[in-house]
Formats: sequence, structure tokens, C-alpha cells
Amino acid sequence: MKATKLLTQHHKDVAALFNKFEKTEDEGEQDELFEQIGARLAAHDAIEREIFYPACKEALGEDDDTLGEALVEHGVVEFSIYKADIADAEDLKHCVKVLADIVEHHVEEEEKELFPKVEKAMSAEVLEELGAEMEQRFAEALEEDFRAAVRANLEQVMAGALETKPSEEADDDEDDEDDEEQDDAEAPKAKKSAPQKAPAKAKSSPTKKPATKPATTSSSGGKKGGSPGKKSTARA
Repeated sequence: MKATKLLTQHHKDVAALFNKFEKTEDEGEQDELFEQIGARLAAHDAIEREIFYPACKEALGEDDDTLGEALVEHGVVEFSIYKADIADAEDLKHCVKVLADIVEHHVEEEEKELFPKVEKAMSAEVLEELGAEMEQRFAEALEEDFRAAVRANLEQVMAGALETKPSEEADDDEDDEDDEEQDDAEAPKAKKSAPQKAPAKAKSSPTKKPATKPATTSSSGGKKGGSPGKKSTARA
């Protein structure tokens, strides 16, 4: 199946889940439906961010406005999933309604603006290959904890990232940045340590002079030697 057709099918599947959620008043069923919605949206997000969008950028160019807006909207969708996940039973239906509206807007722009561009820019063979890869990744992502994936992406979005990475890659990048910052912090310290040796050498010669003064005064029989003599005469 072509990548664009696969994504369109996913859009229809999640729309059906939203429709079921809206019609039921049973809290237990609402919870179960939200679990399915959250899992499918997170898995859908994974295949678009990891596979589809990078291919779109290569085919359409980095400055494509439709693609840029789609990436921003993914961050909004993830935040809405998070809000619904932490909502109580009374607020869940409101959060899911907002999530449904955001997803509907995102889907409309993708299907009407982005997908036609992609189908013109990519061959049918390439779209089929992308579709097969995305279908496999989607099945894997469905088995993962969607909450962990959503929060990992949100952390990157809140840090200013437009294109988020899988959590393992993001952690590796953070470790590399930390190492670079540590190297930068240690370099100035090494430069400052050299000047500190010069004052130590300059102070070593004056310290010898005070040590010679007691010997000089005691041998010359000065004031310090005379005063004890006067005290002994007075006692006699």
C-alpha cells in the first residue's frame, strides 16, 4: 500500500474511534476508547516523524510550508493527548473533543495539501516502499507504551525542537552535548592554572628575610639583651 493511502486509512480508523467516544456515556468504555486513540495516534506520529516526513523533506525541500506546519501540529496533538491522559473522568470528554478537533484539522491539511504534493514528487514505487516500511513500524509502535513516546516527544518540543527524534537518539544527542559543554568548561580552567604558579615563586624569596632577624638582634647584645640585666639588679 502506498504511504499516502496507508496514512489516509489511519486517519479514517482514528476518526471512527473519536465518533464512538462521542456517542458513549459509559466512563469505562470512554477510558478504553481513549487508550486506543492514544496508542494509534502515537504510532501514527512515529511513522510520520521517523519515515514519512524525512522522505517528504527530501522530495519537497526543507522550506515547504505545508510540511513545516504539519510538524508543528504534531506537537500540539501530542500535548492534547497528554492533557487527556491526565484528565479526570469529568474532564476527559472535553479533552478528547479538543483532541478530535485538532486531529481533524491536521488530517484535512495533510490530505488536501501535503499528500497531493507528495504523490507528484515521488514515484509510485517509492511510495509503495515507504508504505511497507511504515506499516511494519506502525505495528511495532502499537505494542509500545504510547504515554512514554508522547512524553519523550513533548520534552523535545518544549525544549524547542520542531523535528523530534526517537528517545534513544535524543538521549545520545544530549550526552554528546553534555560532553562538549564539559570540555568547554574544563578548557578555561587549564588556562587559568598556569598564571597561579608565578606569584608563588615571587613570594618565596621574601619569606627567608624575617627568619634572620632574631639571630642578628640576639648576637649584638642590643635592647633585648639589656633589659633583663636591669631587672636582675633591681632584685639584688
